Amino acid sequence: MDYGEFLNELLQRSDIVKIVSRYTSLQRKGGTYWGCCPFHHEKTPSFTVSPDKGMYYCFGCKAGGNAINFISSIESVSKGDAIRILAKEANLEVPQAKSGGKDYAADAKKKERLYNLMREAARHYHDNLSLPAAKEAREYLKRREVGENLIRRFGLGYSVSGAEIVNYLSKLGYTKTEMKEAGIAAQRADEYYDVFFGRLIFPIINNYGEVVSFGGRVLAQNPDFAKYRNGSQTDIFDKSRNIYAVNLLKKRKQSPKGLPYIIMCEGYMDVISLHKAGFDMAVASMGTSLTQTQAKLLKNYCDRIYISYDGDGAGQKATLRGLDILAEAGLNVKVVQLPEGLDPDDVIKKHGADYYGELLDNAITLPQFKINTLLKKYDIKKSDEKAKFTVEALKIVKAILNPAERETYIENIRNLTGYTWDSLYKQMEIAPAVTPENVVAPPKIEASEIDPSLRFILAAVLNQKDYCDFTLDVAPYITGELPARIYEWGLDNFRSGNKQGLAAFFENTPEEDKPLLNELMGHVFLDGDGKEKYVTCVKNLQIAALNKQIHELKEQSKNTVETSQMLEIAKRIKDITLKIKNIERGEYDE
Repeated sequence: MDYGEFLNELLQRSDIVKIVSRYTSLQRKGGTYWGCCPFHHEKTPSFTVSPDKGMYYCFGCKAGGNAINFISSIESVSKGDAIRILAKEANLEVPQAKSGGKDYAADAKKKERLYNLMREAARHYHDNLSLPAAKEAREYLKRREVGENLIRRFGLGYSVSGAEIVNYLSKLGYTKTEMKEAGIAAQRADEYYDVFFGRLIFPIINNYGEVVSFGGRVLAQNPDFAKYRNGSQTDIFDKSRNIYAVNLLKKRKQSPKGLPYIIMCEGYMDVISLHKAGFDMAVASMGTSLTQTQAKLLKNYCDRIYISYDGDGAGQKATLRGLDILAEAGLNVKVVQLPEGLDPDDVIKKHGADYYGELLDNAITLPQFKINTLLKKYDIKKSDEKAKFTVEALKIVKAILNPAERETYIENIRNLTGYTWDSLYKQMEIAPAVTPENVVAPPKIEASEIDPSLRFILAAVLNQKDYCDFTLDVAPYITGELPARIYEWGLDNFRSGNKQGLAAFFENTPEEDKPLLNELMGHVFLDGDGKEKYVTCVKNLQIAALNKQIHELKEQSKNTVETSQMLEIAKRIKDITLKIKNIERGEYDE
């Protein structure tokens, strides 16, 4: 089958109700399923799934699309990966794309090959832990109080030598080039070697349960080796799009306990220690500043997040960058204040899990954390530094939208500095609000202005209402590429007797048109909407088009001096006026 036929078959085989039900509970009401939106927090369900159309739509956040779009959004993966994931579930092979398009077939086969390679490597590294050569790794884990259950949960392993994993994977039929592309092997002269050799191995597993990379910790102190080595960027691993232990986060959300919040740490061992202490909602950013993609991924699981980075200076700076990005994504963010110089692993070993729980309870908000950071930067006992602190702190406060919350922070600054209310408010008026420097909000795509009558007709066509009357030709009154495509799609379905294909239609719609398409698909039909309203809307479009002609003729007559031309224009206006009256009586314009 060609690529278009493949997409149609894939969407027909992909049970969208079953797919969406993995992420939110759905209840059937008539022919539609309803539930709370998995893309934003809500208490009253406004998220709908239409199995007959193969589509979903949220009346709250306006998210909508087909199964491919849903998997891409909820799992924060590319469209190509969403297609590959669904094709694997549907037992379909991705065919060669059409000429000029992206070759999803080759991309899917290559990635599937690399995923299999990484899975085999992870199993072998894990098995290596039982070898005599891994004694040092086992002793290290014992010292860190990491037992067998945690070793299995996180799939920890060991690389025994530079050539061992290369030889093992070669026997399984993988090429050295593939090992290099997967980020496991590197080349020195004519030799390939394991980039993680001599290290404790931490598999990095994506939110779909696939091993995408590894992290390695050196066990023997050596100035020539960094303590930790993270995998390089590959076709299946992008550090800015992945989060360590997100696969376990997904399991926790799907468990009866649910997922009340997420704890974001910096390192592998922090996550493992927190899981051991009972905080199995902990994940790690792998030592990098958080990105918008990671923030979106986290929000798909929970909108309440605690940042628990190290209590040193470097950790504080990383916290500030991450907080801005998470807040911009709409997450409810708080910062866990760890004792100076300690990481979560140190805190739990030194003070226990209950103490760490108290730190969570006393976590502070983003504005307060920023103000506390400024207090470390400026000595407010000195008048000049106090003034600088106040200016910077009020920039932070100005960005707070809630007036009551803003007033609380101003009062705190007043108590700290002794400045009057009047002077603080005056300063805040001239202080620019702080905004995340490295966050660029995506451009908002406004829905095109569409005549209300045409909007109803297009919504009825998309929702395949039985009262759509295609003998009343609406095409001449449609402007805009998407409205024209919608009507043509409906007309083709009417002629062929086919009532399927909306999910495929969505898939073939340009991204910039999808917000409007979602809006039309989510149109709320009222009691009484039916054939009569549809016919009235067709009349309205016809009359509007004729009135436009009359207006244009009247404008033309203003610049006409010849009597014959003026009489001709008057006659045309009279004829058009008669047409309007006929339409109003129920005689349609041909």
